[in-house]
This record gives sequence, C-alpha cells and structure tokens, in this order.
Amino acid sequence: MRLSGLDLQLATGGQWHGLAPDGVESVVSDTRGFADGQVFLALRGPNFDGHRFAEAIADKALALIGDARGVKLWEEISVPQLEVADTLVALGDIAHAWRMQLRHTTVVAISGSFGKTSLRSLLEHGFAGLGLKVAATQANLNNLIGVPQTLLQVQSDSDIALIECGISEAGEMEKLASIVQPDIALLTGITNAHAEGLGGLQGVVREKAALLEYMNDGGWCVLGAGVAELLQQTGITVAQGALDIDEVEAADTVHWSLSGRMLQLRYGSETAVLELQLPARHWAANMALATAVILRYLPQVRLSEVAGILSGWLPPAGRMQVIRGNNDCTVLNDCYNANPVSMQAAVDTLRALDGRRIAILGDMGELGDDSRQAHAGLDISGLELVYLVGPRMKVLADANAEAIWLATTADAVAALAGQQFAAGDSLLVKASRSMRLEAVVQVLSQQQEVAHAV
Repeated sequence: MRLSGLDLQLATGGQWHGLAPDGVESVVSDTRGFADGQVFLALRGPNFDGHRFAEAIADKALALIGDARGVKLWEEISVPQLEVADTLVALGDIAHAWRMQLRHTTVVAISGSFGKTSLRSLLEHGFAGLGLKVAATQANLNNLIGVPQTLLQVQSDSDIALIECGISEAGEMEKLASIVQPDIALLTGITNAHAEGLGGLQGVVREKAALLEYMNDGGWCVLGAGVAELLQQTGITVAQGALDIDEVEAADTVHWSLSGRMLQLRYGSETAVLELQLPARHWAANMALATAVILRYLPQVRLSEVAGILSGWLPPAGRMQVIRGNNDCTVLNDCYNANPVSMQAAVDTLRALDGRRIAILGDMGELGDDSRQAHAGLDISGLELVYLVGPRMKVLADANAEAIWLATTADAVAALAGQQFAAGDSLLVKASRSMRLEAVVQVLSQQQEVAHAV
C-alpha cells in the first residue's frame, strides 16, 4: 500500500490534527506486533475501544486514526491524528482508495453460501501455478474488517487479487462490494445459510446479488450451480457476459464427471483426468468452476495445464482436511462451518468411501425458521455409526433410532475419548463454528491444536 496523508483525508472525509504524513505504507487496527512507521486505526465495538490502546504504541506510530470521542483521549499524544466520523467506515474507505490505485491488478470478489474458501484456495493455487503474482484472503478475513485489511495488503504489482466476502447481516454485501469494486464477481452457490439475519432464502439471494451491482465497467461475473435460476426467481437480471456454470451448451463451460476419486474435465474438444484426495462431488464441482474461471481469464492456457496444476491442490484446514487419526484411522476435519448443502455434501463423500464410515455431526447455526426442517432433512443413511451433537440435531436423532445423540460438544468429547477406531475407519467431523468440534478432532487424532481454515 502507498497512499499519502492527503489521500487518507480525502477518502475518509476526516480532519488532520497535526501535520499529515507524506506517505503511508501500512494501516493496521491491531496493536499486537505493531511496527515502526505504521498508522494505527482504532476500531470501536460494543465491548472494546481500540482508542485506549493507542498510547502504548504511539512512539512507533506514523499517525493515529480515531473518532471524535477517541481523539479526545489522545490530547496528550503528539503523533499526527486523523479524526473521522466512524473508524470502521474509514477503514473501508481507505481500503477502497487503495483498491482504486491497483490499476494493473484484476480484483476478484468471491461470495456465496458455501464453497467460498475452497474455491478461493483453488484459484490461488491455479493462478500461482501458472506464474501469476496472486494476493488472496488469508484465514477468515472476509468481513467488514477483514476485507479492507486484505485489500490493504495487496501489492501494486500483483496480477490478481482474490477477495473473499462473507456476510451475516442485511446491508453488509453492499458495503463490501462498494469497497472491493471487483473486476470479476463470483457467486459459488446460494442456500439459506445466515437466513436468520437476512430474511429467508430470498433475502439471502438479494443480499448476495448486491455483489454484482458494483462490478467495474467491462467486468464479468461467474455464477455457480443454481445461482442464475435463483437470481431469476428473485427478479434479478444478470448483465451479459456472465460465466454461468449451468449453461451446458456455452463454449466456456467446463463439464465434469466423477468416478470414485477420478475426475474427468471436458472443455470444448479437450479432456483431462486428475485424481482427487477424496471422492467428493462438491470438490469436483468446485474444481470445474475454478478451471472455467482460469480458462476464461487466460484463454491461451490449455485445459491439460490447468488440470495438472490443480491436481496438486490440497483443501484448507478445516475443509474436508484429511488427518491421520488414532490407530491409523482417517479423520475428515470439516468442522470449520456448516450449512445444509455443505453438510449433505460431506456426508455423501463419507458414504462413498470404503471401510467403516462414522459421522460426528453438530448443529448448523443461523438458519432461522428453516432450521428444524434443514436438520431433519439430512440423509445419514448407509453409514455404520452416526453421532449427532447439539440441541438442533435432536430432531434428526429422533428420526434415526440408530444414531447416538449427545447434547454438547463436551459430551461428544467424553463419549469419543473412550472409543477405539482402527485402520480402515473413516470419521467425518462437521458442524457450524459455534459448536467448536475441533475438540473432537483433537481427541480422535491426539492433536494439540487444529489449524483454522484459510
């Protein structure tokens, strides 16, 4: 990042107290690891006030950014201070100002109810393997704090920036989209995830579609399976030039078929075959979608080259991550998050494996009025053993007498700690983040710590 103090003032509508710095190369909101010459922006929340931490790092700071209440706390600090109306909004405004300086970088915004992180990871792996300089969202920095932080880390010589956008409240996507202003907008798929805060499935569709409204002129969008139909049903028109994965006759569609772990991709007259780590149809679909995006963006590249690169991809931690468990059993760590589509996809993948198949499934959160039906509608047939964890999973347990219901994650840890699993056993662990089923993964694999998804 490289902006002037005047750039920051113009972007935020703020007012400098003291001399504005000539050049700003880093704006951060966390005092941990604060480095000399950085600008500290103080965020405020219901239970914290970042302004109170500024004094400890003021001697290192090039400048401080705060709101009116916060700046009053800094009267004894001699470092230049930019006073803004709202520091969270200011963070987004500064990030947008930098985004508009990225004239040689293609900015890709990725959203959807499921598959965002896996698709972003696939695209990052694919583009980097083809020699592009790629910047991308790390960890779970995909909200109104994380997206600006990610953009501010994009270097001016990056060829492509992959920005993951996640939402849980109405109005968030419009804010994120206006910050990112993508050249390519990508919607992986839409379901009733976070419907509790967005007004049901139609509310989710409208909210996600806001991403498409802020594309740059000449940009194009990518629609995953079922997205175009949902947009049409909600009365949303998509601009010409969209890459719609459901348009089977389109020249830029990548067709796929999966037999066991062997994935076949077809693009025009070309075909390619690669082996997946798991017989996961949702991985195959994401692989085809990522391939279609790469080939649309780089039309000179051959399908075989893309497939060869993507064959070396491994999923991010917590997303169907294969772990060696106790006594050589296999643990599928998919406990980073869950919604009805991703939960069923994970169960279907487990069902396709050989050997004894055991599912440990926890509650799915933020489903609103659809929660009971979504849990009850999961198909867990064909598995040798199923543990259902949490109060929302009780309805599924009541309909499946062979399933073992456990009220809490602590109960699940206690129950599974005493079980013996063996080589050939495959154990799927999946739930929403709020269930914290990493504790179960730790017990099953004797890990001291499970890495979070990126």
